[in-house]
Amino acid sequence: MLVLDSRTVDSAEVRESVTGFVADRCPWADLNAVRLVVTELLANVLHHTGGEWRLRLRAQEQRLTLEVDDASPALPTARQPDFAGGGGFGWRLVEQLADRVDVSPGPSGKTVRAEWWMPADRHREARSQERPARSAVRAGATGSGPYTEPGPRLVDHAG
Repeated sequence: MLVLDSRTVDSAEVRESVTGFVADRCPWADLNAVRLVVTELLANVLHHTGGEWRLRLRAQEQRLTLEVDDASPALPTARQPDFAGGGGFGWRLVEQLADRVDVSPGPSGKTVRAEWWMPADRHREARSQERPARSAVRAGATGSGPYTEPGPRLVDHAG
């Protein structure tokens, strides 16, 4: 897990740390999308709250989770985009770039969580590289599912 705090890092260090973490632990993730979501969430904190934040990035086998805590209880809302420079694009970008986004109110503000999941085809490819592929149904299999483990085998040790 990567944890960064506004009191100890600047935006350049955040970008560098997030880039390295995602590239190393979730190479399947769209790095540009993750970096843009991080940038937008931190920009929203700076623009709409007191400016202090804590970022957590967690990599699991098939999921990347980003959480940003801030001190404001106000929930983010999508605004009408202002093409004259007034903003209104960030929250919509966050919602479109992540597979899931949710906001949880907390005792001293809120947490915005964005998640990305490994695409199914990449997941299958990664799993096939970890172990030999199984045939759909093998002889001696128990159960009726397509990926059932073989049942018990009788072994003749008589010589």
